[in-house]
Amino acid sequence: MERAAGEIRTVSQGDISAAWALEAAGFPPEEAASLAKLQYRQREAGDLFLGHFINDKLIGFVCGTRSLADHLTEKSMQVHEPAGTTVCIHSVCVDEAWRRRGVALGLLRHYVASVMQTHPALRRICLISHQHLLPLYTKAGFTMIGPSSVNHGLEAWYECIFNLST
Repeated sequence: MERAAGEIRTVSQGDISAAWALEAAGFPPEEAASLAKLQYRQREAGDLFLGHFINDKLIGFVCGTRSLADHLTEKSMQVHEPAGTTVCIHSVCVDEAWRRRGVALGLLRHYVASVMQTHPALRRICLISHQHLLPLYTKAGFTMIGPSSVNHGLEAWYECIFNLST
């Protein structure tokens, strides 16, 4: 099995259609972000939209926006608040052919390090997860704090937080 070397960098406007294809393939229709939503997130919070590329092909990405709230909320799923001290991750998506090879874990670890380095005033990173993916997020350093108030799709969601400041 080939290891996922490549590079992690910001996702450009020209990469959004590839990101959307991964999103549509990786999530049920009621959970997947629309192309317009991904375009908005890249345009408004491009430094929080990182992709893993191999030979310039996007094989996975993590995207988020900033929020004034301390937790991921319905509002934070819709709006980027540039003054926010919380990063809300909306998608962690990896091409099916590259899953279970450490791509998502590597992206998450890189994402946290990048946020800490480029945005030292931020206080936390939040995300919501289905129960079966919680081990991935806890391995990346997130703490599951309980069921999420966000109702998105058919399955229950759990909120995870990575505190950046003590």
